[in-house]
Amino acid sequence: MRRTALLLGAALLSGLLAAPPPAAASAPGPAVKVAQVKASPAKQSGGCPTTVGFSAVIAAAKGAGTVRYRWVRGDGSRSAVKSARVSRTRAVVVRDRQTFDRTTSGWQAVEVLGRKGLSAKARFSVTCRGPVTVWDDRHHLPARPGKPLVAAASVTADPPSYGGTCPATVRFTGTIQVSRTPAKVDYQWIDSATGEGQAQSLSFASGGPRSRQVVLPMAVGSSTSGWKAIRLITAGHDSGRAAYQVTCRSAPPASPPPTTPAPTTPPPTTPAPTTPPTQKPVPSITGLTPGDYAGECLEPVAYQATGRIALPAGPAAKVTYWWILDGNKWQQQVLDFAASDQPRAQDVTAAWSLERAGAGRHTLGLMTEGGPAEPVTREFAFSCTDQPGDAKLTFHYLLTPVFHGVCDGSYGLRADGLVTTDREAEVKYRLVIDGKPGPTRSEVLRPGVKSKIGDFWYGSARTSGTGTVRLEVLNHDKPFMQESYTWTCKEREPSPGAVEITELWPVAYHGDCADAPYVTAHGAFAAAPGTEITYRWVTDGDPTAPDTLKVGQSGILEVQAAHWDRPERKDGTVVLEVLNHNKPAMRAAYPVTCR
Repeated sequence: MRRTALLLGAALLSGLLAAPPPAAASAPGPAVKVAQVKASPAKQSGGCPTTVGFSAVIAAAKGAGTVRYRWVRGDGSRSAVKSARVSRTRAVVVRDRQTFDRTTSGWQAVEVLGRKGLSAKARFSVTCRGPVTVWDDRHHLPARPGKPLVAAASVTADPPSYGGTCPATVRFTGTIQVSRTPAKVDYQWIDSATGEGQAQSLSFASGGPRSRQVVLPMAVGSSTSGWKAIRLITAGHDSGRAAYQVTCRSAPPASPPPTTPAPTTPPPTTPAPTTPPTQKPVPSITGLTPGDYAGECLEPVAYQATGRIALPAGPAAKVTYWWILDGNKWQQQVLDFAASDQPRAQDVTAAWSLERAGAGRHTLGLMTEGGPAEPVTREFAFSCTDQPGDAKLTFHYLLTPVFHGVCDGSYGLRADGLVTTDREAEVKYRLVIDGKPGPTRSEVLRPGVKSKIGDFWYGSARTSGTGTVRLEVLNHDKPFMQESYTWTCKEREPSPGAVEITELWPVAYHGDCADAPYVTAHGAFAAAPGTEITYRWVTDGDPTAPDTLKVGQSGILEVQAAHWDRPERKDGTVVLEVLNHNKPAMRAAYPVTCR
């Protein structure tokens, strides 16, 4: 019997997993079309945080079968892989939802795995008016007795950052407030990878507290990061994002052999309340993403499961539960249930990842103490269809950003490299920003042709600093380049009716300088919507012809300079000038490093 090792993050679970012989290759999926890709609402302006929903229709153009898909976002992130059964007579509506707590714009599209390209893009814009208000246990929602109900939510992660042995647990605590009682609030959890969760309800008794908490524990078995938020289906204020990061540094220690303790007189203890026999908890697994997986394994494939523990009406109780993966029990957790004359339920989640060595069939289980004698289970298959190639790639240069501008929100940055290959090859690559890997990208390169590969990310620092960009190819001979990038923050200078240059960033060139170094620059203006701005670039003292553009509804106008060569092969400067209105200008230097 073939045996495979399951990697639970950085840690190797004790023991090896027996797996059946590989199944025969499955038939190719049906030919599909993706239509009606929409954002709802596509444009919104008002208080933040807020959420935007995305939907699309997937249908089979011919044939029938299971389609694997994911959402691809304009900020470079991707959702978890999901699956849907489609046919010519059965279309499926797929959905995602994202929470935003700052002014932003972008797009989302659907990628069907195994098919090149993306669907049409659902574009959206969010404009946050006024300061972001957080309604939590220290900032109470004002009472409004006798008036229409208003609700508000906030979420915290505990711990927000963890480094150590895994499995670990991150507990998300949501605080939901109402402006009056009695009230019933409908809400759902939003996850950065899996989108919207199940709709749930929370009741507030007449004359009772106007604030209640909901807890969502997440068992984490591998290094991961993301966020969770609460969207209020009932009219109100959505929560912001509760970000978390887990870094698994070593394997869990082996259980020590039993020892005989020295005889002692134990102090008297008060036993914790347990679930009475008449309150039998019932566990269920409500979701598993991505479920059956067959695809590339250049990086660990993230999994997330959701479950629910139900309890009949009765007194307050504690319920102990745990997840089980291929017979390996995760650290057990305890849920607190308040007394209630109605049936009760709480959601639980788990996150882990699988690598190439974990190919085979797996079983996920969820079990409670005092519940059914056997865990509820769900099986899933995991296989890697990609094979590392043997093309030889060579880096010629790497361009990294030199940002100057206002740092009061997120700002987009990017890095690009120039590579050649000795044969036609599909290249998988990614950026690693300050040690944190970004999403994997893919390009097909032709032999002997210098090709640019790269990606972008968002910075959010509030003070000036420097970091490191690493552009690495994940297959073939796995070359990489690593260099620094910088950001310099300036104060915003509000001036009604004026034009402001909010950012200017050229690129730093690091390369062989066999050809004249390639340079470019990016800039952005802030002004009232509809303002016409006439501007020009001055690169190393050489002005370009002026150009005129109009500011859109977002109040921000982004521009990019035409690239230019630096035949002097030394550092230079670039200036962005506005030629009308209050005529602001900004200057930035860029370095050229020849290797």
